[in-house]
Amino acid sequence: MVNDFPTKLSRLKKPVWRVLKSYLPRRFPREHYEMVSDYPLRQGKYLRPGLLLLSTAMLGGSQEKAVLLAAAMQASEDWLLIHDDIEDHSEYRRSIASTPRPTLHKLHGEDLAINAGDALHIIMWRILGDAVEKIGGPQGWEVFRKMNDILLTTTEGQALELLWTQKDVVKVKRADYYRMISKKTAYYSIIGPLQLGAMVAGRGNRKTLEALERWGKPLGYAFQIRDDLINLTQSSRVMGKERGGDILEGKRTLMLIHLLEHCSKKESARIAAIYKKDRQDKTETEKNYVIRLMKHYGSLGNAADAIARNCRIARAEFDKFAAGLPDSEAKESLREAISFIENRVY
Repeated sequence: MVNDFPTKLSRLKKPVWRVLKSYLPRRFPREHYEMVSDYPLRQGKYLRPGLLLLSTAMLGGSQEKAVLLAAAMQASEDWLLIHDDIEDHSEYRRSIASTPRPTLHKLHGEDLAINAGDALHIIMWRILGDAVEKIGGPQGWEVFRKMNDILLTTTEGQALELLWTQKDVVKVKRADYYRMISKKTAYYSIIGPLQLGAMVAGRGNRKTLEALERWGKPLGYAFQIRDDLINLTQSSRVMGKERGGDILEGKRTLMLIHLLEHCSKKESARIAAIYKKDRQDKTETEKNYVIRLMKHYGSLGNAADAIARNCRIARAEFDKFAAGLPDSEAKESLREAISFIENRVY
């Protein structure tokens, strides 16, 4: 059975993009605002705003009230990616077909890219302010505080990851890895959007938010592990960024953790030496050596098992949560989202 979630996500993207586009300035200096608009114009999958809108709809809320908030959510992804790409020394972002799209800082330099990211960050707060006004009253300010907490927590996860790199901590404990992706990915990409949607629908009580977290957290884990697995297994053309780029950037992934748990001491020492190098000093041969070892020791299969296990938990918790809700297209779509995240290849 074909999963229809990508099609539904594409439909949800259209009203969110119309709102976001209306907030992108077209004024002097022209070159600056072209940079500000670059990542928004490249348009990702819009998973986060899509989940927000679906959560709102499933819980009986108004899309009209939620769409501004969804646009703010998407703007946050776009400015965070500009800064993340600089911090991670990434070279490509949202490429299409056989046409590589260099990251903003590769096109214009780090100084201008940081400034463009700052501007988009400011625009995000403008959209969020208008969303708060649209939602109105104490409910609107609760949404504002939730968004603030989501973004602040995301920077904590990014800090943990960056500190491992700066301190040359190559062998990371599984518990620490899951703590990092809980902050950086699960809350920002899955739990937060679902909870924001519930709050717009007037269902921001503690019981509902905790129930959303119970299936959102394992789904967030699966999302990040799948993302890391795609980076190692898909071609650059399919995923829109360099294959194996996570190794070049020194990302501490579940596959790396598993590999270091199972490889020989000699191999472990060589892997550590590779990961401690700066990106520009790593070679294709070294990258392929790590990928080859991950395949040999079953690290890719172990990651696939972790994705499936977390999605089983997410699905069971979702079914428990959604059992008392009326049947709806939004409810069906959110269940499809679990399978999409589990099996996605891009």
